[in-house]
Amino acid sequence: METIDEIKTHYRWRLAEDENLKTLAAFGEKYQEEFIEELYAFFANFKDTRKYLPDENVRQRHKAKLKKWFTELFTETHDAEYLRRLYRIGEVHVQIGLPPHYVSASISFVRQFIYGKLQLEFGRTEERDRYMKSVDKLLDVNLDVMTSSYREEELKFYLASGRLQKTLLEIVRKGAWFFDFFRIFAFSLAGAFLVLWVGYEILMIVEGKLNLEHGALSIMGSVLIMFAISELIAEEVRHLRGNPLGLRVYVAVALAALIRKILVVSLDPEKTNEMLVLAALLISLGGTYWLIRHAESRAS
Repeated sequence: METIDEIKTHYRWRLAEDENLKTLAAFGEKYQEEFIEELYAFFANFKDTRKYLPDENVRQRHKAKLKKWFTELFTETHDAEYLRRLYRIGEVHVQIGLPPHYVSASISFVRQFIYGKLQLEFGRTEERDRYMKSVDKLLDVNLDVMTSSYREEELKFYLASGRLQKTLLEIVRKGAWFFDFFRIFAFSLAGAFLVLWVGYEILMIVEGKLNLEHGALSIMGSVLIMFAISELIAEEVRHLRGNPLGLRVYVAVALAALIRKILVVSLDPEKTNEMLVLAALLISLGGTYWLIRHAESRAS
């Protein structure tokens, strides 16, 4: 963590800032009660205030600490000890789970409250502007140190979980690669079986064990499915190279299988009802294929 002197340097803190704030020592004492009252009215805007201030005892302790913090803005020496107290406040906020947004919003309210009272005390004068600049720097330092506890907590979590996350991501990546490779292997194996099946059907036709008409239509359907599978394998290869996986090819395979079924069933006049069902399915799949292709063409 940076030292108080380093932090002050970043905010262009000068000796005049300490002098200006000490001049306002009575200011903090004068307005501390009004500050607490208005700040608690501001807290009412947060929907879960009661989660962090659940009962009267907690609220009274909190009010006492806020009064001390408010008066110390103007009365304390802003040294290393002051820095440690601010950092401790931030740690408590992290421990109770207070969102950092609430801290930032509260500091913004404090800034506006002090602005208003300085305006009331000094009017529109150069003196008021000088005090405002010093108050601005001090509140910025307060916000910086308090919220640094959140950043350090996030860093601790990242360092603790970073190795585990990398291991899990590597496992998932290798698992995804394995499944992609397995799909290509399965599709290739199915294509090889279809080649053997087509060869077997041709042999059956030559030996007269299969009707020529039935055999020819069955072979046409099998070749159609082989073509769809080859497109599917090509799509999977493109996916392995980083392209998004297209759903259209899978629908095309289903269409090819359905068309083959229709070709075979069409030779049996007694299967009229089955033909009607298959025709309805074909229209449905065809419409789905067209919609997907239309969406892909518009996206490209």
